[in-house]
Amino acid sequence: MLGTIAVVAMMMTSDWSAFPGDGSFAEGSEHTHDPAVLEFNGTYVSVSTSGQGMGVVKTTKDFKTWKFHGPLLKENPDWLKKRVPEHRSVWAPDIVVFGKKVRIYYCASRFFGGNDSVIGFLENDHFDPEKPTEGWVDHGEVIDSRKDRNFYNCIDADILIDQAKRHWLFFGSYFAGIYCVELDPATGKMLDAAGKPPFQVARNTASRENALEGSCVLFKDGFYYLFVSYGLAAQGVRSTYQMMVGRSENPTGPFVDASGKAMTEGGHVNLLKTSPPMFSPGHNEVLRDSKGRWLTSYHFYDGRKYWTDGKWGMPRVQVREMFWGEDGWPLPGLPLEHLTATTLTAQKSLSGTWAHQADFGNVDEIKFLPKGEFKSGDRSGKWKLAKDQLTLMWPKRETPGEFWEDKVTLRYQGNYYVGRTQAGLVVRGYRLGS
Repeated sequence: MLGTIAVVAMMMTSDWSAFPGDGSFAEGSEHTHDPAVLEFNGTYVSVSTSGQGMGVVKTTKDFKTWKFHGPLLKENPDWLKKRVPEHRSVWAPDIVVFGKKVRIYYCASRFFGGNDSVIGFLENDHFDPEKPTEGWVDHGEVIDSRKDRNFYNCIDADILIDQAKRHWLFFGSYFAGIYCVELDPATGKMLDAAGKPPFQVARNTASRENALEGSCVLFKDGFYYLFVSYGLAAQGVRSTYQMMVGRSENPTGPFVDASGKAMTEGGHVNLLKTSPPMFSPGHNEVLRDSKGRWLTSYHFYDGRKYWTDGKWGMPRVQVREMFWGEDGWPLPGLPLEHLTATTLTAQKSLSGTWAHQADFGNVDEIKFLPKGEFKSGDRSGKWKLAKDQLTLMWPKRETPGEFWEDKVTLRYQGNYYVGRTQAGLVVRGYRLGS
């Protein structure tokens, strides 16, 4: 919980960010939960939780301003009104391109925190990113869950079209883990509704509530990567979302972490966590845009701005570049919102003062000196650079002469580095000043 002094400081310095760029946002980014972003001919389209009604659509071309277009449908379909009459909002839409068709899968729940829920989908045969709310046809229910029948919860749909062109629906679930079922590409619905039940692919075993949801699956270089959000959302700065990932050689798992531990047993690799004023980033989607960049979209709670109902932390959409380490695991770059507002001049030397952060904790200053030395507070260490690969060697206090090593890569013309510690935790640095 933020103290009074911290809150006042944030209100007075609206551009403040502990680690440079983390708090960046575009105009019109506010009031956005669970954004799924795809690119269509240079226009980035976001669909997100509505708050009320059938989804919210926003578009941007420059990541400086999001244009609000309204709901996907003016009125929710009759079947949904009958199936979940108490629902206040359609949640967490996922947008997928299938040939010339664009499909959006969405969910609704009878009560927040309950598992009387349903997933349905819309289809558009002539999607126009300049008129993104036009042309949608609802195709009804795909799968549902009921409290007296199922333990899992049919929320947070994500669609994977695998290398064999088979379609998979990942969903769930907060208290029951992430599940998967196969879909019929032609109909967009379950391939065999009377056949095999959905199967589990991930759990959060470190949480008594098994708090886990917001899946996203993609294929890259022989692996399918399953991104998930651990923790609790929708509580402003009190939320606990953090983005994790595992991978598998098969589209439906088993997904494992860097040590081989299965995600069904709690295995995961960290990607992005709270770094004030960016609180609880999560429910991400990943895309490869026309410029060849890997991007991840998600919401975060802005600790500088009041939200609603006594909650501090306005939910915003943010889109961040994502890099891939030499070990094949994803790493966070800088938000596009920051890059569009900042000029980064190419640097020939590592020397200077940097902001340094490990595991999204305290941000410290580190001064790189000539001849392979650095200082950070009362600690001194060594560095070595081979092309863009930087190794930081921190002396072990308990065993003089031995070092902990962070292996990172220089990015953005030598103004940013990102990699992992020996323990597998994300470490980042940002050049301060010129």
